[in-house]
Amino acid sequence: MTDSTSGSRPGRDIRPYSGYHNQPAPNDDTFITSVGRGTPGGEYLRRYWHPFLLSSELGDLPVPVRLLGEDLVVFRDGSGRVGLLHRHCIHRGASLEYGIIAERGIRCCYHGWHFDVDGTILDTPAEPPTIRIKSTFCQGAYKVHEWKGLLFAYMGPVDEMPPFPEYDTVDHPTDNAPVPFRMNLPCNWVQIVENGCDPIHNAYLHAIVAGQQFSATFKVLPQLDFPRTPIGFLSMATRQVGEHVFIRASDIALPNFGQFPNGANLADRESLGLRPYLSRWAVAVDDHNSFYIGLAHLNSYNNPSGSMAPEDFGVDQIPFIGQTGDRPHAERQREPGDYDAVVTQGQVANRRAEHLGSTDRGVVQFRRMLSQAIHDVQEGRRPEVPRLTAAGPTRTYASEIVVKVPPGALDDPKALAAFGQKAALAFVATDHLLGAEREEATTRKVQDLLAEFLATTAK
Repeated sequence: MTDSTSGSRPGRDIRPYSGYHNQPAPNDDTFITSVGRGTPGGEYLRRYWHPFLLSSELGDLPVPVRLLGEDLVVFRDGSGRVGLLHRHCIHRGASLEYGIIAERGIRCCYHGWHFDVDGTILDTPAEPPTIRIKSTFCQGAYKVHEWKGLLFAYMGPVDEMPPFPEYDTVDHPTDNAPVPFRMNLPCNWVQIVENGCDPIHNAYLHAIVAGQQFSATFKVLPQLDFPRTPIGFLSMATRQVGEHVFIRASDIALPNFGQFPNGANLADRESLGLRPYLSRWAVAVDDHNSFYIGLAHLNSYNNPSGSMAPEDFGVDQIPFIGQTGDRPHAERQREPGDYDAVVTQGQVANRRAEHLGSTDRGVVQFRRMLSQAIHDVQEGRRPEVPRLTAAGPTRTYASEIVVKVPPGALDDPKALAAFGQKAALAFVATDHLLGAEREEATTRKVQDLLAEFLATTAK
């Protein structure tokens, strides 16, 4: 007798207790998740700047770090310059974690070989003066840029180094104080980015199912959209909350940057602004470990009561539940957070075993854009996005908009979604401006858009 389910695809047997037949597909697709030298994903990531350490973590001793699958050491020399070198000395392989920091560069403890922050050999004291080692070899080194309390590395070909993106977020509003933080997650970097591409999880994980972590507004199921921007796309949700429409849009910028408003908006009064609470990078340590590293924006909007302080942020420290794995296991089971949802997918999520739905469009879009960008690098092209410039700050688009609408005006879900998208993209149309001037111009555009929509629906 032949089993009627033999040869069926995993997950397609819908009979009760069909675990034997519904085994997951093999986890053998590493195209977008690999980060090592020579891998498709790793070569792509090496064309960008990546934060990897807080400035405050770098004292008077070298710090061993692992980044994109490479073992490195970072230090600040006596003149204040930061060096990021291959960890093992090119002479005999001793670790420069035990190097002696000099006024200029660092000396290997084993035989005193002296390296500058760019890897140049300055001295080989045990060798004869005539030896040509200094002019023949160098220690592997990477460029470092220090910005807003974070250390960034560029680990790709020097002649393809992009401009460093100084995002406009840090200087707006005028009272903004960016505070650095770094979280360690035992999973692949793509899983962290995909969490930000999935705005429907804010309703369930942060409001409906796992505890009231965001405001009650997030219990209202939204219309989702993922429109393109010059740096990637918006991961956005549009809700009708009473007499107001609430549009929340987060930045997803390739390859691994994101910005997210806080979860406190009650949508009970009109407002509009560029309002990220967190700017973060999902940085690959290796294929199985990552940093969630970035800046928290403490200002009069995100911190109106002053209850959050800079010391609330740091290494594996952020004042929002569920971002670390240090709570008791039972407590995490009762009220899980982002850490639990992302990390428990596995060190490298098995995407072949997924069953995606309509609300996963942002995740699918990110994977397609990432795959295309990796292919571009493989074929010798510069990826189309993000568009970065060295002329002034790189514009971003994470925002919140709350507008009052007449009863019934946007009850149709398609009309609500269409208005939300056009309102959020108004910030793209005004990105030649900065700060308050940009918000004022966008406010006028949104008011005009709402009038157009109301006139259309009234016909």
